[in-house]
Amino acid sequence: MKILQISSLFPPHIGGIEQHVWSLSNRLAEEGHEVTVYTSNISKLKKFEIVNGVKIFRFSCFFSPLNNQFLPGLFFKLISKNGFDIVHVHSHMHISSNIAFFSNIFRNKPIVLTSHGTVTYSNWKNIVNVLYNKTMTRWMLKSADKVIALSPTQAVLLESLGANSKNMTIIPNWIDLNKNKSKINSKNFKNQHRLNNKKIILFVGGLIQRKGINYLIDAMKYVDSDSILLIVGGEIHGHKGVETSLKEQVKMNNLKNVLFLGRISKEQLECAYSVADIFIIPSLSEGLPFTLLEAMSYKKCVIAADIPGISDVIRNDKNGILFEPRNATQLGEKINYILKNHKIRKKLGENAREDIEKKYSFEVNIKKIIELYEEIYNC
Repeated sequence: MKILQISSLFPPHIGGIEQHVWSLSNRLAEEGHEVTVYTSNISKLKKFEIVNGVKIFRFSCFFSPLNNQFLPGLFFKLISKNGFDIVHVHSHMHISSNIAFFSNIFRNKPIVLTSHGTVTYSNWKNIVNVLYNKTMTRWMLKSADKVIALSPTQAVLLESLGANSKNMTIIPNWIDLNKNKSKINSKNFKNQHRLNNKKIILFVGGLIQRKGINYLIDAMKYVDSDSILLIVGGEIHGHKGVETSLKEQVKMNNLKNVLFLGRISKEQLECAYSVADIFIIPSLSEGLPFTLLEAMSYKKCVIAADIPGISDVIRNDKNGILFEPRNATQLGEKINYILKNHKIRKKLGENAREDIEKKYSFEVNIKKIIELYEEIYNC
């Protein structure tokens, strides 16, 4: 099949959707399909290149309202040439998705929409978000041949926004348990960052407000002094100033147990996961973050905010721990509890790994997407 993936952002830009589209595109190409990706050129790279057999077209971004890339070149490309069997659009929140659906009025190709979660706004932005969902989101959900939700909770939300349950399926994000891992040298990593004799609390993700990192930093005021929080990740385009704000928060609270590592290599990230005692997700809103699945695959005890998407994966006191979003005091208490109870921490981590193998493996969920494509293609 000739398959087009449309994503507002794509590697080397870092993010969950980007990683999702990257791994999906590569596997489809390996399976012998002709795969093309249309995306923005935020990273100022080549406008066209072929990587691992995947054709990548990058379109100029003229402006980004609410960090949402406007790509007029995408529309003209879609209506001028669209010889694809399947068009797969990622996220109902992006202007690139609006463009894809509008251009499809003229081409009428089978179109799949994966919703990668919602975004929480406040003040006037929330008014815009509500109006958008009642108009553009509703139209796209009704127009799509198939809608993919990442979790049962997200599926319910999409139905409330206008999706037809008969055209919707649940296919979660995945982890490739067979991928080659670097030789992890935990001792060197600990020595490099002076982590010896410390209980290690890990956060991995982009430094943006909805990740709730400020609440995690607040929680560290209540956490025992023999522990340290590693914050892995850097600022994302459109969210300038968040890192500075977080570092000022650490300084104002005179916290000596918070370390910003910034963006690190794949090998260093594997070391961070390996040495961590606890993995924290303090987010205010999510789809189904890859970092959650990655931490679980490393048998780590996850403490996460009890929000849609996360609560579909984490079963409280079974394969992880949930806490009330924005409640730094409660988060600190749960961190202390888990750090002091090695047996519980180990058991939750082992249960997490079992769930990954059963429900979130790469092979199982890629197969579901390919079967979905074939169902539409053969209609």
